[in-house]
Amino acid sequence: MAITEAAQDETGPSVSRPSPTTPPRRERAALFTAGGVGLLATVLFLLVRGGLTDDAYITLDYSRNMALHGHWGVIEEEFANTATSPLNVLALAAVTAVLRQPITALGVVFVLANALLAWCLHRSAEHSGLPALTGAAASLFVLLNPFLLSSVGLEMSPASALLGLLLLGAVRPHRVLFGVAAGLLALTRLDLGVFVLVLLLGRPTLWRAWWRWLVPACAVALPWFTLSWWSFGSAVPDTLVIKQQQENWGEWTFGNGLQLYHSAYPTATAAALAAAVIALLALPVWLVSRLLRRRTARLLHCWALFGLAGATHFCVYTTLGVPPYHWYYVPAMIGLSVFAAAALAAVSPTYRGRGGAVPLLATTVAVALGAGVLANQARVVLDTGVPWRHATITTNWATPSDYARIGRVVGGIVGEDTVRSPGEIGTLAYHCECAVVDGLSDRGYLAPRKRERIEEAGPVTAALLRFNYRHFTPTEPREVDYVLRRAPGPAPNPVWTIDSPWSEPSHLVLERAR
Repeated sequence: MAITEAAQDETGPSVSRPSPTTPPRRERAALFTAGGVGLLATVLFLLVRGGLTDDAYITLDYSRNMALHGHWGVIEEEFANTATSPLNVLALAAVTAVLRQPITALGVVFVLANALLAWCLHRSAEHSGLPALTGAAASLFVLLNPFLLSSVGLEMSPASALLGLLLLGAVRPHRVLFGVAAGLLALTRLDLGVFVLVLLLGRPTLWRAWWRWLVPACAVALPWFTLSWWSFGSAVPDTLVIKQQQENWGEWTFGNGLQLYHSAYPTATAAALAAAVIALLALPVWLVSRLLRRRTARLLHCWALFGLAGATHFCVYTTLGVPPYHWYYVPAMIGLSVFAAAALAAVSPTYRGRGGAVPLLATTVAVALGAGVLANQARVVLDTGVPWRHATITTNWATPSDYARIGRVVGGIVGEDTVRSPGEIGTLAYHCECAVVDGLSDRGYLAPRKRERIEEAGPVTAALLRFNYRHFTPTEPREVDYVLRRAPGPAPNPVWTIDSPWSEPSHLVLERAR
């Protein structure tokens, strides 16, 4: 990991680096790239907004309750601390408070996140001495990835923008910017700290005046974690315990889950992994070139670390043995896709000035590979539907329109009573606007799970969990009046029938609790 950087300056290379005052022409180019990607993101959001995954609606439930009622929870009737990404919820809530429409607010955040990613990658390429189109290509590799588009509404789009900001802070290097990005990533998803650690290990210059990134990182992240620890009874979201206790999907874990997705969605999975495969092939080539002190390898130093961080994130999740939720793969795909674009963009300048057919062949191969990746991704997006009725990659039992229809019916029946969810709660709670409860919406279910997790943990982990829940006050689960359960096959009344590309047709049954 600790790869020695060039003695002269780790940004490396003997290239013309931008002056502290960026010329207007360069700034306009960066804004043009961001604007173009933002425009495409707008079109894509209008296409995919009808196919949001159920977990995306959990985030929308949180943001709506926070914006309109000042309440932290999936449902208005109960407090919960299961928002995996506090920063994503707060960003959506802030925009929802202005627009009053959570899904429209989601579109705004999605577009801004992708525009910011494009701007950061363009500036990073500029500072690295890479071709001007590197930032645009890397942004499109990320934006059009079927796994990421199937995760819209979750924290992956804001995470990609902040990872781009982190890369820019490492490339320049700008310690304060790096620290701010690291702190925001901690509020987005704690596991994204893998990218911070890998870049720190491979970029020793950041350790000079290390307090210049550490203080901003702590200033950004610690206030929320402290507030959550004192007020919510846990510094980190309760999903840390809930997700760790979830069983694997039969024989499928995160480590082999891509095989499952390839069997269910072969075209989409292949398109999503194409850029990652290019990056994995390019990493050892880069490493050998770096050891040989090649100029192009120095250009790619931080970009390669970024790709290596993506691969490391995949290995960490494999070690944890968590279930193979499709959005868990997105950070690795972001890291590897961005490096793949940089590696392809660097191929042409590698032999610049040598003449002959080699530069033309290298450039042709790089352009063909990049265009092939983008064409396959775009084809998958369009083949899913115009507009989407479900995500390209989905593991839900029903389409969003099914849950929306049933949620409105349930809301009219139960009124102010409480109904237990069938196992997927986000879309139902959003459209029902009633008290739908399970472990994600009612914290009363957490106490026994917390005790069980502490008992099965090792001494160090158990001590950390006890400290984390030091201010936790157990509560009783909300009394249930109705139960909504899933049964196989179509229902006699088609209103209750659900299906999706992931599962066979089934139906929901609403019953009085016994």
